[in-house]
Amino acid sequence: MPAEIVVFVISIINIAIGIQFWQKGNHLLKNGKKATAVVFKNNFRTETSGDKDLYYPVVRFLTDKQEWITQELNTGYSPAKKEGTKLEIIYDPNDPQSIQINSAFQLKILPRLLIIAGIVLLLFGFSELFDITQLLKD
Repeated sequence: MPAEIVVFVISIINIAIGIQFWQKGNHLLKNGKKATAVVFKNNFRTETSGDKDLYYPVVRFLTDKQEWITQELNTGYSPAKKEGTKLEIIYDPNDPQSIQINSAFQLKILPRLLIIAGIVLLLFGFSELFDITQLLKD
């Protein structure tokens, strides 16, 4: 497979993930409710690449409707978050299982970085395709 195609695929994946994170973050910031969650336990997982072992915190919090929710975060950490650690989270009141740590980096900065990286890779792929940079040529 030509290197340019690999670069295009990676760039499109970055852009798609960035857009998805951006939309979810905007939705939570606009419609979400904040709560204090407590790390209940950590689920250990070896990533598919085998390079990194991560701990995914399982948090428990009380919604504004006085419902207890226990949910695993979609972000892994190494080392593990200590059990009993309090985190400010933001959740969708229509779907309290949809939660995110209330962090400007995760909700605003990371999605934009992924999109920018995707666009840069896309431009690089086009410059390689049209023999402007020729860095990937043998």
